[in-house]
Amino acid sequence: MTLPRHLRTVFAVCFWAYGLFLLIATHAPADEVQFIVRAADYGLLDPDKLLHMAAYGVLGLLAALAYGGRWRPMSTAVITLFVLIAAWGAVDEMTQPLFGRLADAKDWVYDLIGGGLGLAAGFAASRWLARD
Repeated sequence: MTLPRHLRTVFAVCFWAYGLFLLIATHAPADEVQFIVRAADYGLLDPDKLLHMAAYGVLGLLAALAYGGRWRPMSTAVITLFVLIAAWGAVDEMTQPLFGRLADAKDWVYDLIGGGLGLAAGFAASRWLARD
C-alpha cells in the first residue's frame, strides 16, 4: 500500500525545497550562523550535533514519504534512501570547507542517525497515511 500520487508529489516538492534550504544553511559562512555557544564540551548533547540529527531527520522523513513507495520490497527502499541520504550528508560535509566551514566526521555520523530515524518515521507515517 503506497501513498496517493498527489501526496507523494507534495512530499517530493517539500523534500527538494527543504534539501535546497539545507544546502544553503550548511554552506553559509560560519560567522553568519554562529548562534551556538561553543565554550563547553557538550558530549553527546552538543547542540550542533543535535541540529545535524534533526535536520537530516526531516530530510529522511520527507524522502520516505516522497519516494519510499517506489521500490519493492520495502527493504530495498529503506536501503536505497539511506545510502542516498548518507551520500548527501557526506558531500555536504566535504564541500563545506569551500565556503569557510569545517568538515566534521562527527557531523556526518549525526546526519546518518537523524536520516535513519527520519526514514523510520517516514515509513511509519506513510503506512498510516495510506491505510484504508
